[in-house]
Amino acid sequence: MNRLLPWLLLVVLGVIWGTNFLFMKVAVGLLPAVEVAWMRTLFGALPILAFALASKAIRWADARWAHHFLVMAILANVGPYLFFILGTKHLPSGVAGVISGAIPCITAVIVAITLPTERITWAKAAGMLTGLVGVVLVTPIGASMGQGSGSSSMTGALCVLGGAICYAFALVYAKRFIAPLGLSALRLAAYQMVLASLVLAPFAAPGHWAVLVAHPSVLFAMALGLGLLGTGIAFVIYYVLIARLGALRAASVYYIPPVVALVVGALFAGETLGLRQALGTCLVLGAIYSAVRPTPPVPSATQASGEVHS
Repeated sequence: MNRLLPWLLLVVLGVIWGTNFLFMKVAVGLLPAVEVAWMRTLFGALPILAFALASKAIRWADARWAHHFLVMAILANVGPYLFFILGTKHLPSGVAGVISGAIPCITAVIVAITLPTERITWAKAAGMLTGLVGVVLVTPIGASMGQGSGSSSMTGALCVLGGAICYAFALVYAKRFIAPLGLSALRLAAYQMVLASLVLAPFAAPGHWAVLVAHPSVLFAMALGLGLLGTGIAFVIYYVLIARLGALRAASVYYIPPVVALVVGALFAGETLGLRQALGTCLVLGAIYSAVRPTPPVPSATQASGEVHS
C-alpha cells in the first residue's frame, strides 16, 4: 500500500487540478477576475500556512530574502492565477484546461533560452511544435461553442498561455535565485501564498459578499473547490509527491488535468467535446511527454572514444 499511495495521490492531484478550471468558470461568471484570484490565494494560503507552522518550517531569518519571495509570488501565483481566470472567462473550461497543459512545453523552451546549461533536443523541439498544433486545434477560434466570437477565444487562449509563461519564468527565477538558498518547497510556498494574497488584496476590493451568499455554488467554487482544495491541499499533495517520487516522476501529473478538464466540462457544464478537441488533446499530451521525459546524458569525448575502440 505504501508503494501505491504516491501514485494514488498523483491521480487525485491531477483530478483536483483538472476540475480547477470548472470552478474558475463558475466563479468568474459572477465575480471580477482579480477578486477570484485574491480569494483563491487567500483560501489556498490557509492549509499551506497551517502545514508550514505545524512543521515549524517558518523562520524569521528568512525575511532577508523577502524580495525573492515577492518576485516568486508574482510570477508563480498572482500572474498565473489572473491569466488563467481571465482565459477561462473567454473559453470553455475544458479548452482552458487543455491549453494550460502546455506549461511543461513552454517551460522547456524558455528554460533552454534563458539558462545556457539547459539544452533542448531536436526531439523536444518537435514535441513543442506538436503541442502548439494541439493548442490551435483545441482552441475554438472562429467557432462559437457557446462562448462568443473567435477573437474572444483567441483572447482566452493568449491569457492561458500567458499564465503558462509566468510559470516558466518562475522556474527560471527559482533556479537562479531561490535554489541556492536551500529552502524547502513548503517554506517557499507559505511565503509566496501569503505575499500573493497581500499583493492582490488592494486591487480586489471585495464587495460581492452578498453575491456569494445568494449563490452558494459560487462560494463553494471559490472557498473549497478553487482555494482550499484546488490550491492549498493540492500543493501539499504535490509537496508529498516530490518527496516520495522525485520531481521527474511527479511531473507526470501534467498528463491528467487536460483530460479531466475536458471531461468535467462536458459532463457538468454542457461543453462541446468533439473530434477536433480530442485530437488536439492527444497532441498536447504527446508534447507534455516530450517535455517531462528524461534526456539521455551525452557521453563525454573520453567515453565516446572508449566506446568506439572497445
